[in-house]
Amino acid sequence: MNYSNTETLQPLLDRLEKSHYNVVSSLCLAALKYADKLQELEARNTTSQYVVLCHKLIEEIQVYINIKREHLVPYVRSIYEKEEEGHDCKNCSGSSCSAQHEMQLNELRQSHKQLKDIINRVQMVALPLYSETMYPDVYRLLRNHMALLENSLTELSLVEETRLIPRIIEAQKKINATDH
Repeated sequence: MNYSNTETLQPLLDRLEKSHYNVVSSLCLAALKYADKLQELEARNTTSQYVVLCHKLIEEIQVYINIKREHLVPYVRSIYEKEEEGHDCKNCSGSSCSAQHEMQLNELRQSHKQLKDIINRVQMVALPLYSETMYPDVYRLLRNHMALLENSLTELSLVEETRLIPRIIEAQKKINATDH
């Protein structure tokens, strides 16, 4: 996906939601369906540990995306609106305004560490099969979806790190929210 260095915060956020958060959520739902189906089909335990691990990772990814939607998206929208209105945080009473902006940025950076950890763990479950064991087709579908999730999360991480965070910092500077 081609992102412009000059893209304003709101369109960037809209593209992130549509092209990344929504895609990751859809991939999670599909992967969960395959994991559930595999669990139903599986008479032997050759894939049960894999299914349990996938379930845990998918649930963690869903929580991660929901937190982005519930906390990051509203914050980015509010800072964009403040930037558009010409808001000046120097006029806000107390230091809570500046602290809130700094906290949001720190939480975003911390979430990137968490995302990189999730990506590493998803990579491990998305590795290709090299065994002679016959697995049901749904197992391969689950592995493929885990690989797609890993690719989508990697791209999301890159876009947030190279486009969103710098753009948030720029918006914070414009409204005098931080001293970055």
